[in-house]
Amino acid sequence: MKKTTVILILLGFMFTAKELFSQGSVMIAGGGGEAAGGWSDAPYRWVVDHTVNKRIAVLTYDTGASNWIPDYFRSLGAKYARNFIISSRSAADAQAVYDSLVTYDGVFIKGGDQAKYYEYYKGTKTLAALQKIFDNGGVISGTSAGAAIISPVAYTAEVASVDAATALMYAYSSQITLSGDFLRTWPERYIYDTHFIERGRFGRLPSFMASWYKLKNEPATGIGVDDHTALCMEKSGDALVFGTGAVTIIRNKAVISPYDPDSEVMRAANMEITQLLHGCRINLKTGLISGFARNVRPPSGGETGYFTLYFSGTDYPVEEALSYFVKNAGSPADHITLVTGSQLSRATDIRTVLLARGAGEVNIVQAIPGKENDPTMKSAIEKARKFLFISNSYEVLMPFMKSAGNGTLLSNRLKEDGMISFFAGDNGRFAGKTVINKYTGFGTSSYNGTMEFLPGLGLLKTSALMPNAFISSNTYENTVSGLPYAMVRDTLAFGFYITGTTFAEYKKAGTSYRIKNISGSFPLIFLVNKSSNSGFANQGPGALSRNIAGFDQMELKFLGVSDSAEVGRPVVSINERRNQTDFIVYPSPASDRIYIDGPVTGGYFAIFDSTGKRVKSGVFNGKAEIPVTDVSPGLLLVTVWTEKPAVRFVCKIPVNRNR
Repeated sequence: MKKTTVILILLGFMFTAKELFSQGSVMIAGGGGEAAGGWSDAPYRWVVDHTVNKRIAVLTYDTGASNWIPDYFRSLGAKYARNFIISSRSAADAQAVYDSLVTYDGVFIKGGDQAKYYEYYKGTKTLAALQKIFDNGGVISGTSAGAAIISPVAYTAEVASVDAATALMYAYSSQITLSGDFLRTWPERYIYDTHFIERGRFGRLPSFMASWYKLKNEPATGIGVDDHTALCMEKSGDALVFGTGAVTIIRNKAVISPYDPDSEVMRAANMEITQLLHGCRINLKTGLISGFARNVRPPSGGETGYFTLYFSGTDYPVEEALSYFVKNAGSPADHITLVTGSQLSRATDIRTVLLARGAGEVNIVQAIPGKENDPTMKSAIEKARKFLFISNSYEVLMPFMKSAGNGTLLSNRLKEDGMISFFAGDNGRFAGKTVINKYTGFGTSSYNGTMEFLPGLGLLKTSALMPNAFISSNTYENTVSGLPYAMVRDTLAFGFYITGTTFAEYKKAGTSYRIKNISGSFPLIFLVNKSSNSGFANQGPGALSRNIAGFDQMELKFLGVSDSAEVGRPVVSINERRNQTDFIVYPSPASDRIYIDGPVTGGYFAIFDSTGKRVKSGVFNGKAEIPVTDVSPGLLLVTVWTEKPAVRFVCKIPVNRNR
């Protein structure tokens, strides 16, 4: 009886496999138009080569369609190709259309509006013909909307075409209409999206995956195809990339609760992203990848800066963020210095808000040529316990920060233990190791290969930040492509997309350094570089290739409000000394004063209470006498450091008033 049961199960599986597993092949193109003699020749020829009879049917609902695509297929080796203009359900359900279509072994669906394809073709003889062609070993292909509609799980766009920003804010929006009942190709649940990097759709495909999981309680894999790029898929699972851009594959590695359906914003902590370039191959069943020429060791280590950084998603921080900066970061009485460029208007507006929110003294300084030795600026930098950077340009700020006088002073103060700095909007780029430049105001710079990747302030020593992402169609491609390109190019460990009203914090929390989404209506998008194989686009389209990187693996997290992720661990423990430098801190316990003696000059000191709040700081030149009568009794953390030579001393001192 047991043997019979096993045989029946196996027979049942064989029947299911024959019924469900794919028999044909699929090619999906990301849109942007074909180019005879250019990028599209190889994938479109692949379609022809994978048909037996070399007969290609071109489907569209556009009554004004030209014969360019059929002629193009013929130029690539098709023996026969023609348009099927089917622009209504009644036309799609005609027996004559079915009888003609099934004589073809290759189908290409043109771009346009997938909602119309879904409305006109679903449940008709036209769709039955396409299914028969595929089941008999034929090729189903399409571009743009024509590629999206043949997805095993299709985004049908029946309500509207949802943009990335909306999908990030409303991950389960009614605008996200998904269907798995159009064409049966692969047994795996793939969701195709096109014009992927050009239209910033990296921000919406994960929300499609989350919506499908909420709807059907089953995982789906996202496949995003850039414009002028194609993915050709065999029934074996082997797939090959052609074109000038990339194919992005997104999976959720979590088995239990991979998404948060109760959260309005997109929220997921355990996703994985792969980005494949021209010539790369992947087996979609096994995940095996080949074709990358660059082998590198994934970055190790993390952030260790013992200071606090804040970032806003746009150049106009909301009042909630500014209020938090005043009241919750340090003390409202802390002196704030705004650092800006030649235009003072935005800094002046920010100053007004900070004062209205209870800040004590707020000064504005300009980090511009001619201010290197300005005494008023020097005083404002020296007094500051918090800095806020707004409306600075890379081309002016970075030379100033490297200059003698106030530039060097400001640079050193930012790195002080316990310092608090806020980089508003665009200026957030400057805090990382690499600055992504020319992302706005320079047109399609990523597409043209003219973006710049320049040294930053290095407060975050192994990270890059991309503010203003997913907001403007003018910068979709630049912002989306620039961050992973910088991470691969400079072997960075972390990358952050910060957008909209997002307000984020970097600081030491417990035993680790973390990045946290404090507030806002967008998720904080966090990339972790795990790639050991990578490369860069090299197929043009012009004299330079696109600023698009390929890589085998990065972790991807969408952090909702109050979510955080680790970006490093302290490397200096209590009482640890660098360079064996001898310091003396006394008395212990202290009552009204703390004295520090040490054989270095040109350094700094900072003292923190048990909550991590900085209560004292200043310049250290071999000796320091620090009154602590205004500090609450308890255990204090004393730090002393210099940049050159690199010296750091840390110790604990109790304050006791009962001596």
